[in-house]
Amino acid sequence: MKYSFFLCLIFVFLSCSDKSNKTEEVLAEKKKVIKADSLSLIFVGDIMGHMPLVNSTFVDSTSHYDFTPVFSKVAPFFNAVDFSVGNLELTFGGKPYKGYPRFSSPDELAFSCKRSGINVLMTANNHSCDTGRKGILRTLKVLDSANIYHTGTFKDSLDRINNNLLILKKNNIRVGILNYTYGTNGLPVPKGTFVNIIDTNLIKKDIYNSKNKNIDKLIVFLHWGRQYKSHPSNGQKKTADFLLKNGVDIVIGSHPHVLQKMEYKNRDGKEDKVAVVYSLGNFISNQREVNRDGGLMVNITILKRDNLVTVLQPSYYLSWVHKFRNKKGNNYQILPCFLYEKNKLEISKKSQSKMTRFIKKSRALFKKENISFVEQLN
Repeated sequence: MKYSFFLCLIFVFLSCSDKSNKTEEVLAEKKKVIKADSLSLIFVGDIMGHMPLVNSTFVDSTSHYDFTPVFSKVAPFFNAVDFSVGNLELTFGGKPYKGYPRFSSPDELAFSCKRSGINVLMTANNHSCDTGRKGILRTLKVLDSANIYHTGTFKDSLDRINNNLLILKKNNIRVGILNYTYGTNGLPVPKGTFVNIIDTNLIKKDIYNSKNKNIDKLIVFLHWGRQYKSHPSNGQKKTADFLLKNGVDIVIGSHPHVLQKMEYKNRDGKEDKVAVVYSLGNFISNQREVNRDGGLMVNITILKRDNLVTVLQPSYYLSWVHKFRNKKGNNYQILPCFLYEKNKLEISKKSQSKMTRFIKKSRALFKKENISFVEQLN
């Protein structure tokens, strides 16, 4: 079973290094899951299609694009869990391919995601309408062709009725996901299509309908907040509180393009645990500014034992986008930061300096603001 392999991998890594008491406690709890019914997920942030990145993946010998090398260093983490979930902040609108501000990326990106283990993508964000009706419809078609689960945008009203709630199933556990965005950069949603917009009345209705679908836990993935701000806005906090009070179990955020705090805590007035990740940051992009060149891989496991369903204490890895040059030109690769710290990666001193800067700033933020999320250091 994928998750069993993942847990064994964690155990081997941790047994070879010094560990804090907190990390040991998390490991002990997760080891118990091996013989239990569980569903494991990894969440990553914004997947963007800036043209320098897109152009770097073109293979002259085949005249096609191949993004698989971009994900190669993190693919083992995806393949070790049941579901890997990301924010698809672009469209597959066809040629000509375009980057910011209105993205249209090669279809090969979707297939590379799937080959690398990313099997769930959220499509509601401020770039959903970048290539109009054709882009919305074509993006959904490409994702279906790649066998990637998705929610957030829909080809018509019937599609939304049938597929708004994405249900992930594993080991007798059913987890629902809903996806919304604050807006679409002022672009109108094409007639007949649907993009889920953050509206508390709509969301409350969707939550109610979701609870009638025999799900064990409900996740809401939101594209929200202020760009490049390391602290969640009051609006984000109020929306998160609204979701938790209305029965949502896990809240995941994207859009700021930088990391924001994470919380794992008791639901108000109850004993069950809930989790909030305000911003996952950038997973892959050409943004190289301070704090924008990396993100999170958040690991959440849902355990079902004796009909009691629990969100176990989450953990996370820091990831960083390594941009480098060789004889072929620019290259991009997402690196798990702990491998760099273990001296298992050879990168230039300049890249080392930038990666170290990202790691230090991220840890300083989380040390001050995180609640009960544990960083995996192996």
